[in-house]
Amino acid sequence: MKILVLNYRDLKHPQAGGAEVHLHRIFGRLASWGHQVTLATTSFKGAPEREVVDGIQVVRFGGDLFFQAHVALRLHGLLKEFKPDVIVEDLNKLPLFTPLLTRTPKFIQIHHLWRSSIFQEASFPIAFLVWAQERMIPWFYRGLPFAAVSPSTVKELGQLGIPERDVTLIYNGCEEEWTSLEPQREKGNYFLWLGRLRRYKGVWVALEAFKKFAAKVPDTKLIFAGGGPEASAMRQAVIRWGLQDRVEIRGWVSMEEKKNLLRNAVGLIQSSFKEGWGLTVIEAAACGTLSLASRAPGLCDSVKHEETGLLFESGNSSALAELMARVISRPEERKAFEGAARRFALEFSWEKAAKYTLEALQQTLDRTRVVRE
Repeated sequence: MKILVLNYRDLKHPQAGGAEVHLHRIFGRLASWGHQVTLATTSFKGAPEREVVDGIQVVRFGGDLFFQAHVALRLHGLLKEFKPDVIVEDLNKLPLFTPLLTRTPKFIQIHHLWRSSIFQEASFPIAFLVWAQERMIPWFYRGLPFAAVSPSTVKELGQLGIPERDVTLIYNGCEEEWTSLEPQREKGNYFLWLGRLRRYKGVWVALEAFKKFAAKVPDTKLIFAGGGPEASAMRQAVIRWGLQDRVEIRGWVSMEEKKNLLRNAVGLIQSSFKEGWGLTVIEAAACGTLSLASRAPGLCDSVKHEETGLLFESGNSSALAELMARVISRPEERKAFEGAARRFALEFSWEKAAKYTLEALQQTLDRTRVVRE
């Protein structure tokens, strides 16, 4: 099968996130199974225009701001050069409106919808543009096959106007390198927040919660591992609140350091207002660490409340502070959650996710042939 994937970023992009991890884990496997996979994506400073990454032919052009326009202008040339059997539109920022551009069979991969949460992250004009274009999805994508990574996203698509019969639920996987790690019997004295330091990710909720927690519980620390636009303001707040000895903002860390941080953390804090699933939650679970997560779409699927971790209402820093205190004061309960979390993580694999994706792509082609006949 010849597959053309359209996505705003590839895994080498400096701002790559969970969507890009998913893309490479899935389609890298499809490439290794003998399928021809091409990824059309944005460029970034120092990036070659073309290279092979994880067996995927990556073609880069333009940037985030005008990627929709670049795709519209270049898609015909890509179709002519690579002759794909199917186009996979990875819809995780603005829709690319591929149904308007070509009759080539299409498969839509979606992680989550922004909906009103975009107003937590972007200024009004940009946020309104994203919100409005999401509302257009049913007009232009109706009848096309979708894949979603969580029950929450399936539900949101239904609320938007995409019927459940058109959506295949394909969970994210978990790396074997995580599940093969031996859980730590004795944990460190810190909570961990892991990811991009962006407002919609709830970084300020976590920091404010820890401020309340630290006033009552001594010694325990909070480590932020990741970089992003909120880092500078957060460092200033740490100084202003007198938490320099209790809060570390480390920036991006190596894979080895990430593993050590997750294995030894008392708990992972995932305070985002919106996630498709929550890869870091499953990574933490795989190495025997529970998560304290906001009751947000995606996270309410990857964390089983009172079993593999604990959920709190999105944006409620006081509730999060209370859960942190609970985890510290109830070590036996925490250990029970850790064991359940690890067993849950072992249910997921990228091999299965790639297999189900390939089956869905084949069904897309079969359905298209029936319609044409």
